[in-house]
Amino acid sequence: MIKKTGALGASILLIMALNIAGAEEGETIFKSQGCSSCHKEKSTSKVNPSLTEISMTYQGKQEQLIKYLKGEAEAIVRPDKAYLMKRHIEKTKKLEDAELKALTDYLLHQQ
Repeated sequence: MIKKTGALGASILLIMALNIAGAEEGETIFKSQGCSSCHKEKSTSKVNPSLTEISMTYQGKQEQLIKYLKGEAEAIVRPDKAYLMKRHIEKTKKLEDAELKALTDYLLHQQ
């Protein structure tokens, strides 16, 4: 039983470490793509959703967020303002799948 518990604990720690590493890489992508100029950690903007709002809205919907960033799904955060993101979506569509995963890991850990 101890060996199983130890292996399970080690597996959980590894998964957590990979998620943190992915989120850190995602933060780099977020900043390099210029996302941080409009999307702030906490914001009261009536136009640009905050990172917290994005994270809370897409919680448990990472695949949907990836599809949105690929231009394959509609926005669920402030859909009436989605037209403002169109030129930025053109940039995120060019990201590799691993980069989109890292970016969304970062976005979903902003609560």
